[in-house]
Amino acid sequence: MKKIYNDSVDLITDESFVSYHNGNAKRAEIHFWTIWIAENPDKLHLVTEARTMLNAINVHISEAEFQVEKDKLLAKLESKAPAKAHRLGGKWRWIAAASILLIAIFSFHQIFLKGTTPPTLTLQPTSTEEWLHVSAQNGRIMKVNLSDGSQITLMGGSTLHYPKHFGKDTMCVLLNGDAHFNISKNAGRTFAVETDNAIVTVLGTQFLVEQADSKNTRVSLFSGKIRLTNRNNKRQMLLSPGQQGYVTNTTIHLDKFAPTQINNFPEGILHFQNASFAEVARKMKQYYGINLSLRKPNARWRYTGHFEKLPVEAALAAICFSKKLSSKKIATDTYVLY
Repeated sequence: MKKIYNDSVDLITDESFVSYHNGNAKRAEIHFWTIWIAENPDKLHLVTEARTMLNAINVHISEAEFQVEKDKLLAKLESKAPAKAHRLGGKWRWIAAASILLIAIFSFHQIFLKGTTPPTLTLQPTSTEEWLHVSAQNGRIMKVNLSDGSQITLMGGSTLHYPKHFGKDTMCVLLNGDAHFNISKNAGRTFAVETDNAIVTVLGTQFLVEQADSKNTRVSLFSGKIRLTNRNNKRQMLLSPGQQGYVTNTTIHLDKFAPTQINNFPEGILHFQNASFAEVARKMKQYYGINLSLRKPNARWRYTGHFEKLPVEAALAAICFSKKLSSKKIATDTYVLY
């Protein structure tokens, strides 16, 4: 009988999930959770909550110590629970969960006062044996070839996290930044891309994922079909070729695009459509590796332009010509427009 996970408390009290989160799970457990997360996009907010809670716990006490203290506390809470606790249901479980976190916080102070430095926090799997992490430096493009023939092209400043061993039914990767995906068709196996606020699920296709920040994701589909999910409100939309999906923290909507109106950076193409200066500067840093500033900041500043394999000087000249500005190089990789 499969276990049902209705809230984040179910997850943080499951030894298999804790091991998966900590990066020391067995291969079968990794396989199970990779598939479960990909197949249950409506419960990803529970996973995020559980990981946040476990991060607060695991940097303070070991899993074994936490398990012992957790069992003691839950037993005590159950023995002293009021008669109406069972009627409170989830609320009582959250009281228990909060109490468990107090153990972690107390343990942190005990360790910290002894001079122990806590490790860096992360919401992503951290086991170097089971997960691979690839980062592209600003100004450089990196290609990642997966075992099934799929290819992922990372824009500068982007990072990809993916398991060393994919399951036969599901392939799931985590993206921070921008990437172009060319996914091989494999009947029966689902490919999923997770960003901070969106999930892209495909069966074999080409698409582009761009993140302006953690609250805004844009997905452009070139071929095939994909399902786009908003991680916050669980709304979903199906995309067809030529459509773009926009995901914010509160909305998800579709639009159309032409092949000439896309950032096809693997082919050396950058496209700006009524872009703010912040967006232009971000893309220029990712693609060319330069820092761009505006001497007189202007919130109403907008730029439309199309670059095809242009050197940085030519790209800057095009921007300046359109906006009636000049550029000045003030450091090796820094330019100011005035």
